[in-house]
Amino acid sequence: MHSKILPVAALAAGAIAFLPDQLAAREPISKLQRRQYADATSPLWISSVPGTLSTHYATVYISTTTICTADASTELAPVTASVSPSSTSAAASSTPATSLSSLVSSSESGAPPPPIPVTVPSASVSQSMLTLATVTSSTITLSNEGQSPTTSAAAIVYTYGGGTKNMPTATEGAASAQPYCTLLPGAPISNYEQVGNSIWGTLCQPYFPQWLGHSHSPPWGSNTTVHNSDATVQREIPVTNITRSYTFTIARGRISADGVLRDVIMINDQFPGPVIEANWGDWIEVNVVNNIIEPFEGTTVHWHGVLQRTSPWMDGVPGGGQCPIAPGHSFSYKFQAEVYGSSWYHAHFSSQFTAGISGPMIVYGPSSLPYDIDVGPVMLSDWYHVPYFSIVEDVVGSNFSLIPPTSDTVLINGRGQFDCSSPSYDSTDKMLASNLESNITWTCVDDAPLAAFRFQAGKVHRLRLINHGANGVQKFSIDDHTMTVIANDMVPLQPYNTTVVTLGVGQRTDVLVTACMDTTTAVWMRTSLPGGEPCGGSENPYTVAAIYYNEADVHLAPTSVSDATFDTLCKNDPLTETIPAYSITPSNNTFTQDLSLALVLNSTGHFEFQINGQAWKVNVNVPLLQQYASNNMTFEPQWNIFDFGHNKSVIVNITNNMPLTHPFHLHGHNFYVLNVGDNSTAGSNAYAAAQHKNNSTSDSASNSTSNSTSNSTSNSTSNSTSNSTSLSSSQAPTTRGPQFSQGATWDGTTIRPSNPQRRDGILIPPYGFAAIQFELENPGVWPFHCHVAWHLSGGQGMMFAYKYDEMLSIPAGFAEETCVDWGLFAHDDGVVDQIDSGA
Repeated sequence: MHSKILPVAALAAGAIAFLPDQLAAREPISKLQRRQYADATSPLWISSVPGTLSTHYATVYISTTTICTADASTELAPVTASVSPSSTSAAASSTPATSLSSLVSSSESGAPPPPIPVTVPSASVSQSMLTLATVTSSTITLSNEGQSPTTSAAAIVYTYGGGTKNMPTATEGAASAQPYCTLLPGAPISNYEQVGNSIWGTLCQPYFPQWLGHSHSPPWGSNTTVHNSDATVQREIPVTNITRSYTFTIARGRISADGVLRDVIMINDQFPGPVIEANWGDWIEVNVVNNIIEPFEGTTVHWHGVLQRTSPWMDGVPGGGQCPIAPGHSFSYKFQAEVYGSSWYHAHFSSQFTAGISGPMIVYGPSSLPYDIDVGPVMLSDWYHVPYFSIVEDVVGSNFSLIPPTSDTVLINGRGQFDCSSPSYDSTDKMLASNLESNITWTCVDDAPLAAFRFQAGKVHRLRLINHGANGVQKFSIDDHTMTVIANDMVPLQPYNTTVVTLGVGQRTDVLVTACMDTTTAVWMRTSLPGGEPCGGSENPYTVAAIYYNEADVHLAPTSVSDATFDTLCKNDPLTETIPAYSITPSNNTFTQDLSLALVLNSTGHFEFQINGQAWKVNVNVPLLQQYASNNMTFEPQWNIFDFGHNKSVIVNITNNMPLTHPFHLHGHNFYVLNVGDNSTAGSNAYAAAQHKNNSTSDSASNSTSNSTSNSTSNSTSNSTSNSTSLSSSQAPTTRGPQFSQGATWDGTTIRPSNPQRRDGILIPPYGFAAIQFELENPGVWPFHCHVAWHLSGGQGMMFAYKYDEMLSIPAGFAEETCVDWGLFAHDDGVVDQIDSGA
């Protein structure tokens, strides 16, 4: 085990370069050694014009009084909102004046960039007190509408304003067209070298409004609350007649997010990608331009958590509703913001999103509690230095020592640090594709800047936590602060307090944090992967980001110490605490589908993550949605399609026969979480049998065990004849892969049957079980899969189909929009070698 204290080096207008006691927790075999043992040499499949992104910001200024108590989140004050005029529509925020002279807006070409309007609010914001600052190069010019800068001048944060932010096109030159916050003197790398043109994780990142537009009341109506409406009910969705338009250009690049230079694929030259914003009920249109070349790759983009009830063909999954977008071509997605809250978008083509193709989505809507300031997305991610092609080759290879692949570091809003004294790869171990090796050499910079955020003393802040990583279960906390959870996966909750939030890949949690009254406070926020390999391990499983209050010295690293208790369990908060704000009781008339998860060695000697004895492999050339809608039910076994016909509701009973965690995500639905656990928790047959044994005589205990075994066998085999095959193959004393124990089985009990938790992703613990239920109210074909990138590439997914004759009519020619260009590319321009699931 390595331990290193990294010194204070520099500050990126709030992106800081300090990490105390960074621990490089080593596995028994190091990452470099593990990769040197690899013997997988199978070719990996590969398959890509500039544009402009316009994001319109409207600011809602909040007037409130908040009392900081011992439990900082127990008293949340009511708020009254007013909207500023469009000329001052940047979200207000603040930072000490000490950082002003050192902020430089620059470009790679050396030409001065456009000025950045900066809002300077006073302690009590009013329209007459707003001060604007214009930043050009290193010059700060203050202007005021008849007001002299007072104490507000000591609280400035640089935000994008003026209504529109134009992202650069490739022809204009990404670096020269986009102003950004550079580092203070002495920083080891520039902001552009670390994360491209992203401002995530700097104090230049703006606060976000409570809704878009200039209305003094919310677009969804003042009387609409999380308690009297549900976003999944079509008639509840507001009709705004507004479309928010974006353009995403996806291309290769190189960044050093944690100080280590690596090949990436980014959107608009940013990592993480740009935010998508909309009000509940708006339409979102995104033109995706595939400029991925050298080597060429196809791509698609999935809009995670969007139900797509009005446009199921826009889900963004190859082999589902579309073919991949071919290199050199574009495709426009358009869908309605049917649910509100915090989410993200990402590539859904092999494990491509782990290369950097992901970013946040915010849909503004009602909140379980009022708040003053929307800090915005806090994106948590594990990070790998080796391109995803090489990792996928390992996962579907024949060397079990490379499964699971552990990450190299952990990031917050795209920033972290790595100990450069322990290289994570050598110079011959990096494949960008099956036919092209990266020409990158090991390049590492110590003390890369960490992320930073701004709090206002006495205010209630909303943080939108998102795990957009590849594998790891994140544990998030803020030193000396309590968090109030108000939503999970775009489902508002009855608020509850916690000091640690656990997020599997793809999951989101919205929290409120009340700042105390000391304006000089500076503390760490933390995220970690403490569970080791079962929870998606990392060589360096801890990272931090700074939170600076109004008048805190941003040149100094926080000295706070965590008082949170971190367990190593790969589980979300107890279901007894996560109560939806709007109560819905599941249907009684259900069909039960049992699923068994296993990691096996297939007949060719390669590892597969199977469901009921079958690994998922989509045909990227054939959009299944169109086939299903035409009542063509000829499916290949590897498509792993489960057709539920005209059932009303389905219970999916999952048994995990592996010592690994699986964050399963269902497209197109929010599902009820009936129960989840393992053999040590209530809800499993083994636990029920043990409890019965403890309270019975030995004779009755024997009968109980017999009955429990019988029930377990019944649960594992009903409705799916291949379950027993999958279990036996993973347990039989053969040489066909690892020998694991049988996972826990559900005993049929439901936590809070009248209003179980609802969300779109669930963590299934090692050797655990999960029982979920969803209503068949969105006819079509919907993926259900593990969101660990490597497990999905290895085949851990399937398709749920139902009610083909009740589907919405697919627009004429829709499939051809992507499939014609893709077919020409795959046939004439490149060899598409699909060795993983493809989705």
